Amino acid sequence: MKPASRYAIITAAGLLTALALAAGAQNGPPVPDLDPADCSNGTFITAPAATPGLVADCRALVSIRNHWTRQTVPPGSDLLTWGTGYTTRLTAWNGIRINYQRVEQLDLSDNGLTGTIPPQLSRLTNLALLFLHDNQLTGTIPVELSYLTNLYGLFLKGNQLTGTIPPQLSYLTNLYALDLRDNELTGTIPPQLSRLTNLAYLTLGGNELTGTIPAELGYLTNLEQLGLSR
Repeated sequence: MKPASRYAIITAAGLLTALALAAGAQNGPPVPDLDPADCSNGTFITAPAATPGLVADCRALVSIRNHWTRQTVPPGSDLLTWGTGYTTRLTAWNGIRINYQRVEQLDLSDNGLTGTIPPQLSRLTNLALLFLHDNQLTGTIPVELSYLTNLYGLFLKGNQLTGTIPPQLSYLTNLYALDLRDNELTGTIPPQLSRLTNLAYLTLGGNELTGTIPAELGYLTNLEQLGLSR
């Protein structure tokens, strides 16, 4: 009986090791962080001294990228190409559009992103368009997004976001489109959204919102589409 017990213990230990190795092989090796110093030493940006605004945006993007790649990112994600190979230069990073030496658009839609939305996005102060829709993002909508006062379009639909709609989004007075459809948002519709007088598209359907429709939304006189279904 003793040899058999010893054999069973060894087999169990071996099985656990094999399972751990299999899990590692499935998830792939850890993705190394990008170094924010490469934003200012000529690696990611050709003339960093002449474009301090772009250097600042680059550092924000590196922080955003590292936030997500420390979690599970599928092999086809645009984030995995940033800073490597043919896309070493920031101007070639997938999903990024630059205008007047500032990052104007970030499109990481349908990238298989998991985890929370990084508050570091608020450091992209010239951002006009933010596309994070159709991922697997969880957690709440960061109130820090309210610092992106140049934002024209915010698209977060098709995730698993929870919590309430931050009333601080009413600070984004340049918004033309706000799309929060198909998440798990709860609570009431903030009447403060009536301050977004430039809105043409407001879609909040497919959540778990409760309460009445705020009468204040009637002040949105430029609204062309209001989606509150489901």
